[in-house]
Amino acid sequence: MKFFLFSLGCKVNAYENDLLRETFEKNGDTETRQAEEADIIVLNTCSVTATADQKSRQHLRKFRRLSPHAVLVVMGCYSQGHAQEASSLGADIVLGTSHRGEVPTLIQRFLHDHQPLVILDRDTRHESYEEYGAFALTDHTRAYLKIQDGCNHFCSYCIIPFLRGNSRSRAKEDVLREAKRLVEEGCQEIVISGVEIGFYGLDLGDGSYRLGNLLRDILTDSPTLPRLRVSSLNPSEIDDAFLSVIRDFPAFALHLHLSLQSGSSSVLKRMKRPYDAALYRSTLAKIREIRPDIAITTDVIAGYPGETEEEWQETVRFVQDCQLAMLHVFPFSARKGTYAATLPDLDPKIKKRRVEELLGVSKQLQETYRSRFFGQTLPVLFEEDLPEKGYSLGHTSNFLLVKVPYTEPKKGKIIPISYSPAVVMEEN
Repeated sequence: MKFFLFSLGCKVNAYENDLLRETFEKNGDTETRQAEEADIIVLNTCSVTATADQKSRQHLRKFRRLSPHAVLVVMGCYSQGHAQEASSLGADIVLGTSHRGEVPTLIQRFLHDHQPLVILDRDTRHESYEEYGAFALTDHTRAYLKIQDGCNHFCSYCIIPFLRGNSRSRAKEDVLREAKRLVEEGCQEIVISGVEIGFYGLDLGDGSYRLGNLLRDILTDSPTLPRLRVSSLNPSEIDDAFLSVIRDFPAFALHLHLSLQSGSSSVLKRMKRPYDAALYRSTLAKIREIRPDIAITTDVIAGYPGETEEEWQETVRFVQDCQLAMLHVFPFSARKGTYAATLPDLDPKIKKRRVEELLGVSKQLQETYRSRFFGQTLPVLFEEDLPEKGYSLGHTSNFLLVKVPYTEPKKGKIIPISYSPAVVMEEN
């Protein structure tokens, strides 16, 4: 059969789709890039904001319309929280944030019985790590490697711990085995992924084997890996073991996504974040002492309930003072079931103005950071060749997006490029 995969949201969803691709292909199925041609459609959804919910519903309706006869599987955070809605919109099989490794079996069950399936674990706080028994390499360029699922933070605005469940770590042996195989298959970059990777290891043994230890073992076991990158971390989760990996291994990418959400300590406290502005700043200093040129990117929520103009300006000044490389800015989105959803929301116009203000700051910060590297030769991992558009795209180690004229296939290769305004490409 022909299958079509689509992922919304985080890198974890992308990884899970990669695993399903491998499983389907092992079963003799063929991937199609056109949903209307598919016999099987898998939509991996997101629910981090109200907009994410809306996009999940839109794509569900779209795929049902494009391929009315396909088996439509919907899984992920949106379907965990809105299973019956997903079913009513046309999903044949609805999964939440578990049982995803059973997708091929459930498809056969549906084809036999022709009865819609809704399979959820309602008690998400007592789950164990779900191994898929598959291998997630889609090409030889970049691969996501999931090491952890779930979250224990319960920040006041976030619905994800309720949907993804408790933090659970993948066994060290399984992570190292997959990492080694990725390198053997020629993967140029591994991206360590999870819902909250800073929790890695707390639930394994005595809790002493943590993220830094795992990263060291991956890089030691696979010395030919050109590049290792990690997904988002909180500053409170960066310890001496992690810092030693940044120091000892040049293959560790010159980029960290260090979560912020607000530069005001009073707002961070109300958000129930596990750090304050001072800790963020001191962590930043430790990282830059080791890697002065590292790109630090972050997320900021604009217009958290009760956020005053003074607190907002604290955030603006903070990100400017910290000289971050890029900001992802989101207006506060109330998620039903969270504490923040019970608080009076700010005027949407205020949130919109603050988002626009900080996006302007982000643009300035990006230009300042990029300009530091003009005239330098930087190794670029090319991820996409677009001969019809006349160029190839790739990223430097410090996550600068580069565009060069297409002359020959470059995808999957690391090529030194002279960095200049002429090769700068804006991120979408």
